Amino acid sequence: MLTSIQKLFALLAISLTLGTSVSAMEHQRQEATSKDGKSCATPNILCAQTVTSAFAPNGDLWRLWSFKQGMYFEISKDDGAVFTQPIKVEIPAEDISARNENRPKIAFDNYTGVYLSWAKPREKKYTADVRFSYSNDYGRTFSKPITVNNDNLLAGHSFNELLVTPEGDISIVWLDGRLSYQLRKQGKESNGSALFLAEANIRKGNPIFSNQQLANGTCVCCRIAMDFNQQGNLAILWRHIYGDNIREFALLTVNEQTTPIQVSHDHWYINGCPHHGGGISITDENRYHMVWFNQGDNGKGIFYAFSDDSGITLSTPLAIGQQAKQAGHPHLISNGHQIDIVWTQFDGKEHQLWHQQSLDNGANFNQAKILATSTSGSDRPFLIKKKSANFVSWQRNKQGHWIKAL
Repeated sequence: MLTSIQKLFALLAISLTLGTSVSAMEHQRQEATSKDGKSCATPNILCAQTVTSAFAPNGDLWRLWSFKQGMYFEISKDDGAVFTQPIKVEIPAEDISARNENRPKIAFDNYTGVYLSWAKPREKKYTADVRFSYSNDYGRTFSKPITVNNDNLLAGHSFNELLVTPEGDISIVWLDGRLSYQLRKQGKESNGSALFLAEANIRKGNPIFSNQQLANGTCVCCRIAMDFNQQGNLAILWRHIYGDNIREFALLTVNEQTTPIQVSHDHWYINGCPHHGGGISITDENRYHMVWFNQGDNGKGIFYAFSDDSGITLSTPLAIGQQAKQAGHPHLISNGHQIDIVWTQFDGKEHQLWHQQSLDNGANFNQAKILATSTSGSDRPFLIKKKSANFVSWQRNKQGHWIKAL
């Protein structure tokens, strides 16, 4: 007898052959939405607070979200015009963080491997564990989840990011509270968290995640950004705490640098968490493209810059978006010499998705333009890559998921 997942995969080919219209699918999902647009009886994507999208090596577009202690995904073979019905990740039910800067992640290898990581909230406020599950059969089955952080402490472990190489080398980074937990136990003051890296390769018989501290004194709730450089080393960008709560962005290339490099110098003093992470993307020529948000004495708004020496020196930061219209939550991606930046703004009535593009490796950018709008709020926008094309993925409250090639 076929399992529910096997039936859903079988239906994928049928639904795509029939060419179910997007409008019809959205109408069906609207029917499952309650009148207030917030609670749902079924796991349709209209009600997802966050959506994580990625292209698999075969060109399939996956989108992942959480619903009632579970995760669900849908697959599209035509760049998002038509998706399968929701398919549940068959793992035991547990709480899953999925809000703003903190959400489940998905990645692929070149051998039908699908990798998931997420944060599982614990019983005490601001505590969580980083969790991981793996499928070697393209999502038909998943392994029993394991905890990546190895300290066994009721502490903060969250805001995880995941990258996987074509050969299955797994890298997970997160913000870790074990050091601040231990200091508080000793009656000492602590500020911020630490940046940790875990690595493993299940395909090569190395399923146990290492835990390595890379930096201490990080902001506790801004998402991390990372990419592999041309030497195969991870370059990681995060918000760091300098001096008396000056929150700036720092960069570290693993195996090449031991001390984080301060990237931004906007002098944002804030005794709290901005919930504004940055973005990084590295070209084949090893140019590091970066984007960030600050509200400092020396700089307010979104800024873009690039570096040809792993962050030691930067181009003059370029202001992006309209500060007066709350430009924020930037993301970027490089693809050859094409650089795309997206962000959100608010004009008093609508949330707007904005886009600006460079075709000469960041030397010049064309005029910014609006791509889409939302009348009821939105998630952060993200950029993903499919070979030579870049796509923007944006979840809009009550309106559903929007994806477009740039």
